[in-house]
Formats: sequence, structure tokens, C-alpha cells
Amino acid sequence: MKNKNIALIASFTLGAIITPVSYSSANEMYTIERVVQDAKSVSITVYVNYLGKSMDGVAASIIKDGKVVAESITDSKGKAVIKVDNYEVGAVDLQLKKEGYQTQILSGLILKNGSDYKFSLTKGTGVVTTEVSTGIDKIESKSADEIEKIAKQEEKARQAAESSKQDAEKSQEKAGTYTEAAKAEEQKRKASEDKSSEAAATAAAAAAEAKKMEEKLSGSESDIKQREEQAKQREQQIQELEVQRAAEESAKASAAAKKTAEKDSKKAEKEAKAKAKEQASEAKEKAQEQKDAAKEAKASAKEEAAKVKAEKAAAKEATKARKEAEKAAKEAEKAAKAEEKYSKSLSKLVSKQEKVEKSRAKLNKSQEKLDKQISKGKIDADKARSAQEKITKSQKSLDEDLKSIQEDVQKLKKKYKK
Repeated sequence: MKNKNIALIASFTLGAIITPVSYSSANEMYTIERVVQDAKSVSITVYVNYLGKSMDGVAASIIKDGKVVAESITDSKGKAVIKVDNYEVGAVDLQLKKEGYQTQILSGLILKNGSDYKFSLTKGTGVVTTEVSTGIDKIESKSADEIEKIAKQEEKARQAAESSKQDAEKSQEKAGTYTEAAKAEEQKRKASEDKSSEAAATAAAAAAEAKKMEEKLSGSESDIKQREEQAKQREQQIQELEVQRAAEESAKASAAAKKTAEKDSKKAEKEAKAKAKEQASEAKEKAQEQKDAAKEAKASAKEEAAKVKAEKAAAKEATKARKEAEKAAKEAEKAAKAEEKYSKSLSKLVSKQEKVEKSRAKLNKSQEKLDKQISKGKIDADKARSAQEKITKSQKSLDEDLKSIQEDVQKLKKKYKK
């Protein structure tokens, strides 16, 4: 049987769109913006099977503008409930996908809360698209390239199925030919036996018996091969039947889903037209109100123009004064920060000098102690010289530190212009 993919192409649009209502005068244009239905939460239920058996693990997705906005997975009963939040009436795609099965897409769907859709999948690869139509508007159809690609895939699968069928028929013909050939050989053998002489009857009978046993053994092997070939042919026929049944069930389910979707879309269309009529009437009333309000606004605009001019001049003066005040404040703030930094830097230098002074006081005490030891002759000359050199070296080091501190002070004064 032929394996046939189902691809029903149609266009479908969603949403209630109202043409803008405009009023034009000599100087102004007033437009009432278009009105669309408010967003809401919508929930639909999907049932999926394969040849009548419920399928779990099928990903059911709602796709809008190429993005998945909601998704659910079928349970053991083949059921999946998909909820879409903030749904605005508009075209969406319902996609069913599972590994090892063709992906099915119901395109151009208007979601109606509480709707049920039933689908039957087929094994294989590729995409089967079913599009529904409505009278609200038309959205962009699937590209011609994609449709042509799907059509080629369908034709390729059909040709493959046809080729498999022909191969099976040829195999059956060959099997029949082999059987007839075996029968013909048997008849020839019997004819040969009848022509044998009576003198060789015993030998011929023995030879015939041996021949029969050989043919029996050979025939068993032939029967085995024939049964294997027939088993393969039957399995192929069963597979073709399964593919055919799956394709038929899928087409039937897709048609039913399309019918349900179109029924929902017609209802939505009717509601949209009624709402559009109501909103158009409201829009006209608002346009008239805006026209009257515009006249009043134009009259008061002249009066306000003079006030605006005076306020503008006052604002200009106020801006000038503000800028001057801000400039003075920034300069004062800058000076305060500089003074604070200068004080902090000086404080650090004072701390350094205090450390030097403490070290100096310790050295002075050491010097006094050494001077007393020298004057009283209580210290050896070499030790006194060594001690004096250490004290002198330390004093010079402290003097260098003081010089460095003074240099830093001069740098700070120069930096902060003191």
C-alpha cells in the first residue's frame, strides 16, 4: 500500500482589528486608535493516539511568531492540557512532536477556552501541516519552498512504498517459478525410471529410493527457504498495512481537528464582528467629543500663549540664577574638599614627624648615657667609639627623615596653592 503524508494547506488569521476612524479639519487630524480584544488565559485539551492506542510522552506546544508560548506532555491516557496566559486573539500553531513519529502541526488556530482536539500520529520523519481558514483576515501562508519540500517528501515516500510492493510481488512470482520447475524435474525423473530395463530393476529401484531420499532432504531445505521468504513478505505486508492504517487514522483525526478549529474560528469571527461594530460606534462618538474639545482647546490656547511667554522669560532668568548659584556651590565644595585633603595629608606628615621625635628622644637618652660613661671613664675607648658611631648614624637617618617630611610639606603647599 502507498504511504501517504497528509498536508492540508489553508490560511487563517486571528484578532479583532478595527480600522482607525479619523476626523480632519483645516489644521488638525484626530485619530481613534484601533481596538483589539483584551488578553486572557485560555486552556485547551489535546488527545493523541497511534492506531487507536493512547500515546504518552508527546510534546504538545502552542507556537506564536516562531516561539513556544506554552507546552504540555501527554500522560498515559494520551491527554495533555495546555494553558496559555495573556492570550490575545490571534493566529497560533499547535505542534505535536515525539521521537520516531512524524511531527504534526495544526496551523492558524484560534484558541477557544475549553476546546478539545484529537490527533493520530504516524511513524516516520518529517512534518505534516494542517492549516485552518477563517473569514476574519488572512495571515502569511507557509512558504512555497516548504510546501514543495513536503510534497517531494510525500512523493518520495509513496514511490518507496510502491517499489517495496513491486519487490514483494516479484519475490512471489519467483517462488512460484521455482515450485513449477521442481514439479517438471520430478516428471522427467519418473519418465526416465519407466524406460529402465527389467534387468536393472533391483538396482534401479534402489537408486530410485536413494534419489527420493536425496530429493526429500533437498526439498526440506527448499521449503525452509520458501517459508522464510514468505514470512518476510508477510511481515512487509503487515508493515505496509500498519503504515496505511496510521496514515488513514492521522488524516481522519487531522480533518476532525481542522473542523473543530474552523468551528471555533467562525464563532470567534462572529463575536469579533459584533465587538468591532460596537467599538466603531464608540470610536465615532469619541471622535466627535475630541472634535468639540479641540475647538475649546484652540480658543484657550491663545490665552495661554501670552502666559507661557511671560513664564518662559521668568524661567530663563531663574535658570540663569540657578546656574550661577550651582557654580558657586561647586567651587565652594571643591575648595572644601581640597582643604580637607590638604589637612589629612598634613596630619599624616605630623604623625611621621612625631615618630621621628620619639626616636630622637630615645637616641638623646642613649647619647647622655654614653657621655656620662665617657666622662667618668667607665667605658672602653673602642666600645665608646662603636656606640657613638651607631648613635650618630641613627641621628643622620632621622635627619634625612625630617628633610623628606619638609620636602613633602613644600609639595603639598605647592599643590594646594598655600
